[in-house]
Amino acid sequence: MPSIPANPSRRRWLAASAVAAASAGSVSALDAPSLTGPAEGPPAAGERQRLRIAFGSCAQQSKPQPIWQSIRKSRPDLFIFLGDNFYGDAQDEATLRLRYREFAAVEPLQAFRRDVPHLAIWDDHDYGTDDAGGDYPLKRLSQQLFCDAWGEAPDSPRRRRSGIYDAHHVQVGARRVQIILPDLRFNRSPLHADQTQKQSYAALVMKARMSGQPMAGWYQPETDPAATLLGEEQWAWLAQTLEQPADVRIIASSIQFAAQGTGWEGWANFPREQQRLVKLLRDKRAEGTVFISGDMHYGDISCRDEPDLYPLWDATSSGLTEVWDVPTPNQRRRSEVLAAENFGLLDLRWDLDQPLLEFSICDIQGRVRLRQQVPLAELQLKKERRP
Repeated sequence: MPSIPANPSRRRWLAASAVAAASAGSVSALDAPSLTGPAEGPPAAGERQRLRIAFGSCAQQSKPQPIWQSIRKSRPDLFIFLGDNFYGDAQDEATLRLRYREFAAVEPLQAFRRDVPHLAIWDDHDYGTDDAGGDYPLKRLSQQLFCDAWGEAPDSPRRRRSGIYDAHHVQVGARRVQIILPDLRFNRSPLHADQTQKQSYAALVMKARMSGQPMAGWYQPETDPAATLLGEEQWAWLAQTLEQPADVRIIASSIQFAAQGTGWEGWANFPREQQRLVKLLRDKRAEGTVFISGDMHYGDISCRDEPDLYPLWDATSSGLTEVWDVPTPNQRRRSEVLAAENFGLLDLRWDLDQPLLEFSICDIQGRVRLRQQVPLAELQLKKERRP
């Protein structure tokens, strides 16, 4: 079996320091020589004021992966793997282990991992199989194989939690960026599907291709109040994690958060969970939150307007090798759709007079095809009026 290469750069980042997160585990610091609060006055000469995070998803291990050269040329400080990092689609232990060996043998990807600091979460295909959730029978084995492949320490909380959720932060000069990696598979309730539509999949695809009209999937919003996406243990951890101080929070969601009406997998299939997260952000006064997501086999940028919070932007990058060229509906889409191999960039700019966050979705040559700038001032809670 080809060995998964060690990632010394990531280990140096993770070893920098740690922030306690009560009994729920810990929030690790990336590239954080100190954990002091914001300094007063202007930044010191040479103080770091920019951060570039690249992200992507959906890399089929049996296909060539030249895109890593373009990602490398973009010079990210950090890369976030958003799931479907390989395609397992396994119903037995032998197949799942085989798929991990195949993943370890993808040299362009593994060479990138050796050189570039990175974090990872899974989605359905590298968790187990298509659209898999909490009832996947090999999930405990999958958890341990994931932790082995991604270099988690023997005592890592990701090995013993009900899921591989995790959080880290990056210190950028005087600012702190929190990165939250929820697990949206391990505890997820079964999806509610329109079986009639699912059975006529081939006809639906043909109709969409011929008409050019958007094709919705067969998943329906779950109305059962007991249905969950995260599970209560993870919700409790997330509440504690959002209490940690941060200037910007990036939620690395393996499925789309802001998209609405696609009919495919997404937070919209669990509207109570979706609204619960919005409420949690508001209750914890967690400002500066944005989402990055994968899964869809195309790139786009969506926004969920929240009058009592602030706009919740979601940049989707998918896939590194996989492409779905049938249009899908999305009531909250704010960009064109990039139906080509792609990766995402998230640039944080505190070096500007008006600091901003910029999403870019880039094609396989590294050319920016979609872009959205968001002033950081717009990601703040509205000041409450005093009576």
